[in-house]
Amino acid sequence: MKLQRKLLVYFISLVLGILLIFGFITYQLTHTANLDNEKRILQTLARYQADILAKSYQHNPELQHLYAHLQDTPIHPFYISILDSNNQFIRQQLPADWQDNAPALMLAEATSGQLNFAEKTWLWERVPIPGSNYQLLEIYHSQYTSNWLTSLSTRMVTTGLIILWVASWLGILISTAISKKLQAQTQAIQYQSTHDNLTGLPNRLHLYKTLGKSITQAKSNQSQLALIVMDLNRFKEVNDTLGHDIGDQLLCQISERLQALLGENDNLARMGGDEFAILLSYTHDVYVQEIIDSIIVALHKPFSIKGLLLEAETSLGIACYPEHGEDARTLIRHADTAMYLAKHHDELFAFYDQGKDPHSLKRLTLMSDLRRAIEEEKLELYYQPKANIGQHTINSAEALLRWQHPIYGYIQPNVFVDLAEQTGIIKPLTWWTLKTGIAQCARWHHEGLQLSMAINLSPRMLHDLSIPEEIQTLLNEFGLAPEYLELEITETAIMLEPERAQEILSQLHNMGVRLSIDDFGTGYTSLAYMKNLPVDEIKIDMSFVQGMLSNTADAMIVRSIIELAHNMKYEVVAEGVSSEALFQRLSEEGCEIAQGSFISLAMSANDFNDWVKDAAWTIPTLPIPSAEAVVLNLPQEPSRQQP
Repeated sequence: MKLQRKLLVYFISLVLGILLIFGFITYQLTHTANLDNEKRILQTLARYQADILAKSYQHNPELQHLYAHLQDTPIHPFYISILDSNNQFIRQQLPADWQDNAPALMLAEATSGQLNFAEKTWLWERVPIPGSNYQLLEIYHSQYTSNWLTSLSTRMVTTGLIILWVASWLGILISTAISKKLQAQTQAIQYQSTHDNLTGLPNRLHLYKTLGKSITQAKSNQSQLALIVMDLNRFKEVNDTLGHDIGDQLLCQISERLQALLGENDNLARMGGDEFAILLSYTHDVYVQEIIDSIIVALHKPFSIKGLLLEAETSLGIACYPEHGEDARTLIRHADTAMYLAKHHDELFAFYDQGKDPHSLKRLTLMSDLRRAIEEEKLELYYQPKANIGQHTINSAEALLRWQHPIYGYIQPNVFVDLAEQTGIIKPLTWWTLKTGIAQCARWHHEGLQLSMAINLSPRMLHDLSIPEEIQTLLNEFGLAPEYLELEITETAIMLEPERAQEILSQLHNMGVRLSIDDFGTGYTSLAYMKNLPVDEIKIDMSFVQGMLSNTADAMIVRSIIELAHNMKYEVVAEGVSSEALFQRLSEEGCEIAQGSFISLAMSANDFNDWVKDAAWTIPTLPIPSAEAVVLNLPQEPSRQQP
């Protein structure tokens, strides 16, 4: 409306300006034309008067007779005088204002002219009187307010008012049309700047504004928000293989399915490419999980596009207000981080975790402190015994990393190990773990305990071609036979680069080192590839073991893994054995080794030594070396309970 008023005022002002300019020009032209007309009339009238005087002079040449005739002529607005041959007035009818200008007329060589003085315009005409030596001088006071000029001015004013009236209405119509068109264009531009052209969904800019408003409302309402960032996995393959047209249709169908899942107060946006975002306003945490589950189920159903059935896999990252951030920029960044972590760990979804955020202050601090802890040997290894079920003996222990941070307290191993893998500290951390674990195993042998040491090998280290040689160096340094070292590797680590992994595993196996596949059943190792791996044992993931007493499916999985391992000549280790019932059930299924809290929790080296003395399990022994044996240079182990 404001724009429309401006356009109307501008249009009317333009019309008024044009009317004033043309009115002024017309007035000047009219005034000039009026003067020219008056000059012609004066000239005609003067000649006519001269002819009359000439006839009177021929009839009676007496000058007094001319005077008498001259007196009969009307004076205003015409003034008539007679000049002799010397241009001297012999009879004059001049207005009082002309007394000073009379000499100029007497000496003028021109026969007509115009004089302006006393704010008046005067026209004069001098013509000879035929048949005499006299001249007739006729002076006329120009009339600005002549009927003709007045009539013309009236018509101009009337025409101007009509034009102005028409222009006003025309201006209203034009300004309204222009205003509506500009408003529509502005709205279209604003819509395009805040919405996705393909799907019609709000874009990242719109989401940012909406999120800001929602946070303000949530603060006043004491409510919560959840931002879900969703990225399609392998969407580029769809574009590259089937074409961008198929990819675009897939994105449109995905947006329609997502929109159908959301509530009235929820918002869906396309962040760009194959990335979407969902803003949830909720009061119960259950609602967020319900939406997450609905998204996963909805996208698992195939999409029909041009006769093709396509499946969409996705990774979801979730950040909540106010737990994970109190402004829009922070929530979006944290949700992005959670999504990339879910993708990195091959998970369907992940909530934001500050400890895993590569850009968080705490994570940067932990990264620096972890490097210092490795250099200053502030880390510890705890040892959890592994029991031979059939023989009721303890034959080995698994080394588990522990870190007591001076500020943050106990740090979970998965937190700082993941940090080490992502920041390049994993190699010195693995080297320290191997060195400390092998040294401790050698100490046990020195003390007469025939135990093996199981150590987890990082996925990154599995692709380091120098690792077999470095391990052999450590074994030689501490005098430990290779068969007493067990390296545990996850299925996922093996399948990252299977050819290189098999090469390194083969070298370690040839050295005599025992190899174990950790968390078996949670990865994707193919049986065709697995049968060629030089593996000695398989560890069943605790999620299956702990559920086998109450869940038939878990029990079947455990039984199947045990049968598969035995058929392939592998020993089986069950993790997470927390009760005697589980221990007994595993014995019935033919599992060889058990590990878990039923046997013992993980302990420091000193506590482990104390536990061995009173343990109800048999521990094989070795002859104690003579005093001349090499003295081991081991770091002092602090004695304390597990955090």
